[in-house]
Amino acid sequence: MTDDGTSTTSEQLAERLLRAPIAGDDRPGRRFAYPWWGMLIMSVLIGYHALILIVHNTPSKGLGRGLHRHVNDKLEAGDYMTAASLNQSWAMFAPNPHRSNTFMKVLIVDQAGETWDLKHDIHGVNRYPYLFYDRMGKINRRLIEETGYQKYYGAWVCREWERTHGGEPAKEVQFVKMWTKVPVPRDSIRTWGFDPLSLKLEQREAEKINCKTTPHAQVPNYLRDRYGLPPIEDGVFRGVHLRTWVDAKKSREQAEARKREQEAAQELQNEEPSEPEATPEPTPEPEGAQEPAEGGQ
Repeated sequence: MTDDGTSTTSEQLAERLLRAPIAGDDRPGRRFAYPWWGMLIMSVLIGYHALILIVHNTPSKGLGRGLHRHVNDKLEAGDYMTAASLNQSWAMFAPNPHRSNTFMKVLIVDQAGETWDLKHDIHGVNRYPYLFYDRMGKINRRLIEETGYQKYYGAWVCREWERTHGGEPAKEVQFVKMWTKVPVPRDSIRTWGFDPLSLKLEQREAEKINCKTTPHAQVPNYLRDRYGLPPIEDGVFRGVHLRTWVDAKKSREQAEARKREQEAAQELQNEEPSEPEATPEPTPEPEGAQEPAEGGQ
């Protein structure tokens, strides 16, 4: 509401979306919602997309070699796959499958100094191969492949511990890399397979995340109020500076304003007249000096 009691445009829109009656068919005489030329364009695009995907997922050797070459040359399939980010790598299956099973153990140390295993890894939980896939296993492996994820994942672990333990923060999160080597095929064939859980488990300490100093590793007060947790003092929560397009625009405007001020000051300095040079004062003659008499006497 404005000062005069009228509704703003956003309030009118919200009222109409929430409480207005459902609109009927605005064009009862038309069979389709879109014009024929729009449906034709979309049909061509969908057909092109489906053809590229079907050809891309068929073998590129043998009978399919000519089809792949023709589609790539005539329809620019490779450029389209790259532009649409549709390229997928299946190297994990063949010809170079993984030689090891890797896991990332996630430990947390509480304020009393006790270490807890959060059981985020799937070692000992699922057997290989397993029927149902747990997405946490994918995330857990990515922590090993992309070490940059560990900082942000650790911050989330700190927040979750704080949220689920009455607002009491933990000290740190510890990552431990674990792996088992997959037996070579000739050994597996000789023993009629192998038990993944019986393989030797190797371990190595990885990153440590401090819950007190890591940004966003603490629960802020507005979330503490939502979860019913006691508030924290100012300065305990460590946020991050987010530079958005608004900040970039403001920085450009400030830089342009400073540039204009400098140019105006320079022009003003150039327009000011220069001060004339001071004329030196005549040196006074010493006392007692006599002027020469006329006639040379």
